[in-house]
Amino acid sequence: MSRKLVSIQRRLVSLIQKWKDPHGISIQQLMQSMELTDDAEIEINIQPSRPHCACCLFDLEEFRDNIENIKGVSSVKIIVKGIPDADRWTRALSNS
Repeated sequence: MSRKLVSIQRRLVSLIQKWKDPHGISIQQLMQSMELTDDAEIEINIQPSRPHCACCLFDLEEFRDNIENIKGVSSVKIIVKGIPDADRWTRALSNS
């Protein structure tokens, strides 16, 4: 793994360890998987704690924006799974 990717990985892990959803649940508990490609593209599969809570959607948008602001990250995709209308949440996070 290149030095650039190691640096991105460290910053990403630091952000993930500190982040809590609006209901006090750590993002680590909500994440199902995460992938960091050689092109610095990040894909995260996540299951929100409350599927009908708008603040959770806004929080995921802010989380995505914070990841995008990590130096060297080329793109971020958050895929929502395990809730009703998960595809709508994923589209909302992709279009914002």
